[in-house]
Amino acid sequence: MGNIGNVENRAASAGKAPAISCREVGMTLKKKKVLANVTFEVEAGSLTGLLGPNGAGKSTLMRILTGLVPPETGRADLFGAPAGPERLGVLSFLPDRGQLPPYLTAGEWLQFAASLYPDWSKTAERDLAEELGVDRAQRIGAMSRGEEARLQLLTCLSRQAPLIVLDEPFTGVDLVSRERIASAVVGEMADGERTFLIATHDIREMEQLFDRIVLVGKGTIQGSYLVDDLRRSGRSVESCYREVFA
Repeated sequence: MGNIGNVENRAASAGKAPAISCREVGMTLKKKKVLANVTFEVEAGSLTGLLGPNGAGKSTLMRILTGLVPPETGRADLFGAPAGPERLGVLSFLPDRGQLPPYLTAGEWLQFAASLYPDWSKTAERDLAEELGVDRAQRIGAMSRGEEARLQLLTCLSRQAPLIVLDEPFTGVDLVSRERIASAVVGEMADGERTFLIATHDIREMEQLFDRIVLVGKGTIQGSYLVDDLRRSGRSVESCYREVFA
């Protein structure tokens, strides 16, 4: 994977069901076809970028994978079983433009979140809060967009779910917060126990981390590439993206 995978972790995941498997997934919203015949897989223990311009269908696909809506056609599986409410225990989801209660402090919010999730790790919460620079005493309503984004990521990663799904984690986020978010993702991938799917149109922050990219445009898969293969051919994630969407 980019620069943080290792052969042992890849070998250990060989033969297992993929973390995500989509087969001919389709969805129509307000009489508009937003997804059509979407087919791809995400290997367990990998970091995959779901890339495409705004309006490409990425967020709708995320909603299907996280069980918020069922696919109209086709099938989406998580670790070999259909995505849906009963599979929420295997994934932790960071939605685009989520908003936390502004009247709570970060510490109060984390205490509340910990009470909701049986897989919450206080050790992970403590370590990640330090890494992400989250001030527990700060009121959420007084946070910048970047500070709140870091708290949201802390909430997502404090759960011990094997699949982490992030929808546009860098939208409207300052440079320092971007760097801290990327660093936290690197740390969580180090042991190969977690799988990340990150939807974004902001490529540069994560290009060096992706194992694979899946390009989505106009509701269909425009291509799927191993990043190492791109590099061997003298291409980058950004250049591949431009070739497809320019």
